[in-house]
Amino acid sequence: MEEKPLHSNDASPGSDEMSGRIYGQGLADSSLGPPSTWPQCLKSTVDLMLPSKAQIVLFWGEDFIALYNDAYAPTIGTKHPRALGRPAREYWGELWSDLEPLLRRVLDFGETVFAKDRPFYIERHGYPETVHFDISYSPVRDETGKVRGVFCIVNETTERVRSDTALRESEERFRAIFTQTAAGIGQSDLAGRLHLVNRRFCEIVGYSETELLKMRVQDITFPTDLEDYLRSFRQMIETGESFDIEKRYVRKDGSLVWVANSVSPLRDEHGEIKQAAAVVVDITERKRAQEVERRLAAIIASSNDAILSIDLNMRITSWNSGAEKLYGYSAQEAIGRSVMILVPDDRIEEEPAIIRQVSAGLRVDPYETKRRRSDDGLVDVLLSVSPIFDAYGRTIGAAKIAHDISARKEAERLQTVLVGELNHRVKNVLATVMAIARQTLGRETANRAGVDAFEARISLMSRAHDLLMHGNWEQAELEAVVKQALSPYSREKISISGPSVRLVPRAVVSISLALHELATNAAKYGALSMPEGQISIHWSVTNDEPHRLTLRWQEMGGPRVSEPTRRGFGSRLIESLLAAELKGEVNITYDPAGLICEVNAVVDDDGIPSA
Repeated sequence: MEEKPLHSNDASPGSDEMSGRIYGQGLADSSLGPPSTWPQCLKSTVDLMLPSKAQIVLFWGEDFIALYNDAYAPTIGTKHPRALGRPAREYWGELWSDLEPLLRRVLDFGETVFAKDRPFYIERHGYPETVHFDISYSPVRDETGKVRGVFCIVNETTERVRSDTALRESEERFRAIFTQTAAGIGQSDLAGRLHLVNRRFCEIVGYSETELLKMRVQDITFPTDLEDYLRSFRQMIETGESFDIEKRYVRKDGSLVWVANSVSPLRDEHGEIKQAAAVVVDITERKRAQEVERRLAAIIASSNDAILSIDLNMRITSWNSGAEKLYGYSAQEAIGRSVMILVPDDRIEEEPAIIRQVSAGLRVDPYETKRRRSDDGLVDVLLSVSPIFDAYGRTIGAAKIAHDISARKEAERLQTVLVGELNHRVKNVLATVMAIARQTLGRETANRAGVDAFEARISLMSRAHDLLMHGNWEQAELEAVVKQALSPYSREKISISGPSVRLVPRAVVSISLALHELATNAAKYGALSMPEGQISIHWSVTNDEPHRLTLRWQEMGGPRVSEPTRRGFGSRLIESLLAAELKGEVNITYDPAGLICEVNAVVDDDGIPSA
């Protein structure tokens, strides 16, 4: 029988494409020549490679002629089939600087090269890309032991590497979100035992991670909120639907923290719910703000003052029960209408002026005005207006509080009438006293001086009452009292100085009479009797408690002064009346250079220094 060639077409290993190309005419132009001329080591290696399901390429000789099997062909894309039988440099040129050193290690030194997920830059589909292979490069030796080629078993892992990279990046992103997010994240089993918590969750509840992983969600939930939470949790297990709930956690220090919980089921590979994940946000401040808003709303709703708000177009946007009582409109009648329904015709410019001021972000100081009721009657109000800002700090309207001062206004009017009537009657009494004095004492010339002095004192008391009437019979300024008492005399000869001090009625009359006596004496015998004479009136108040008033009268440039042999009415009035009324001390010094009178008294809460 005739022996057939070892590698004739009908005896080639396998019947796939690459066997046909290699043992057919596919290598006609290759420097390897026809398979019948190949060395036995090459034939054996090719016969081993072709039927293999592994991705194998053989680089033969110094030019690294490429032979490969069907499993390998797709890995080089459009380079196949042109790369078959050609030097590797021609079709692996873009990665030759990377590939050649690996092949040389095997061909020149007989090494075996192995690597997992080895990256290669390649242009196999007309565009550049980086691919990954598991590689195992082994030497192919001839019968003398010389390395003739490189047998490369490869496995492309590009998709797996990309998937692993994407998974790793996703895990890193999740880890970054998990550890750095402002929300707490916790994971538990269906019994509530915590398996995973992030840093923010630990901060919210005040426990460490180690402590929490030994606890259940139930252990940190406020008892009052537990029933609602467990009911929602059971429903999630039954339906597979996530749920949101607001509840309170009990922190490690015993304090409560409000949280918004978004709880979702976690399923295993069979689709069964095995765990739950919760995203936890601390809403304690929001809850506190809501509580403050609720209290403010309750205060506004129950306030007796009329509280309303308007937009920048002066339309009413809110209206409390106090406004209903004061103005007579119900909330349904008022809201949406212009606030000008409350403004009298003679005050029509007030509201536009208010809007201009609040639009600039300014508060309107409280002021008294009038507003119109639904029955067209007018009501006296004390009005306060403040701007309303939105979340961005922009002015969007104004809040207005109107306090009914009708009763106070009526009381003030009545008080004015009564004070005027009282003053009129007091003056009538004083005028009657003066008339009786003239009739009783004025007929004899010897009594004329006494009658004049008596009339002057009565007249001074009348003027002091005028001062009190201007102060509603409550208080009068010391400076005004001094100036009025000395009004009959030249201001050029009198120096007046001191802080603002309010005096009670009893002090006003007493000091007025005392100053009158001192001035009368100075005009007759003291500084005011000489052209160059001067009088200094100065007072001060101490800051310590109780406040003490010191008032000093000092004459200068008058006749030489000597102590009188007897005390006159004026001296006795000054020393006794002031000391008694002011509950203080009065010292009169007869200094040769001029008389000095000093008053020291406690100024109580009814008569203190003005602010």
